[in-house]
Amino acid sequence: MPLIFITPYKKTYSSEFCSLSTLIGFIFLILAIFIPLFAAISSEDFWLRLKEYLEQPKIDFTNDYMLYVSTFDGQFLPINTFFDSSNKTLNDMFSTIIEKNGQSNIISREDSASISKYSYDDDNDGINDRLIIRYETNKNEIIRDNPNIDIKLMFFLNYRLTKEVKLLMTPMIYIDIPILNGAKEINLSGDLELVQKSPIVSTIVTSQIYNKKKPLVVDEKLYSPLDLLNLYNEYKNMNYTLKYNYEKIEKKSEGKLIINIEMNIPKLQRIFYIQSVFEAIKYAWMQYFYIFLPIYIILYVIYKFIMESNIFYSHVKSDL
Repeated sequence: MPLIFITPYKKTYSSEFCSLSTLIGFIFLILAIFIPLFAAISSEDFWLRLKEYLEQPKIDFTNDYMLYVSTFDGQFLPINTFFDSSNKTLNDMFSTIIEKNGQSNIISREDSASISKYSYDDDNDGINDRLIIRYETNKNEIIRDNPNIDIKLMFFLNYRLTKEVKLLMTPMIYIDIPILNGAKEINLSGDLELVQKSPIVSTIVTSQIYNKKKPLVVDEKLYSPLDLLNLYNEYKNMNYTLKYNYEKIEKKSEGKLIINIEMNIPKLQRIFYIQSVFEAIKYAWMQYFYIFLPIYIILYVIYKFIMESNIFYSHVKSDL
């Protein structure tokens, strides 16, 4: 005779609200919730807010710079001072200051110096892999017959992160180059590195850090070109700075001051950041669920055995 239909035999267990069976069931429910929670929290990365990832930053030159040159004789006594920047007002101000001190040499960018930028995207992914900045003066008199030179160069870059962290800042690169024995062409080559004193907070809004439209701010209280180094002292104490790790090569030239700066942008810059609460909950929930599921099944089987064995009294209702 063929089997047509099977109706399962069911038993329903119920108890009074203020009974021992209900209390045991409530205790098992609490255990099913909190045992996975404690197990997940005891793991190292359950509520991991601090994370890291790798990204190639988008970096470009802002065309803002400041150059301060001091020349010395053989006994390292100062001979002359030269100043140049991308800010015409700043040039005029320091030209007046230097003339008052009996030093009339000031580089005028329009006719006495040129700065060029070259960007290279080696893998054609739309992100610069190298930046080269070339600074060249057209005046041979600047360093002629001056065997010892001290060059202070400050310039600004645009720095952007767009993946896990959205960040836009205008970092400052400061280079102090002492030159001996009349070398006139300086070649610098190295890597750019993001230095973090604290992790960056991850938000959906782009963070604006040290982002000024005019990085070289003209202050009437300035009385020396070196006062601009106060900008650098303020900048280097910030939580996020850009460091240029370079090597220097000096060459002879025809009398012009030439500075070639090659900056390699790392393909995999390590970024430390604090993930958002929603991202932390997403990963925490996954860990909790995979621990909760087997714990719940085990406790359910134990509680079912207790009820079926009638260890604690309960009302039994069956289909019979």
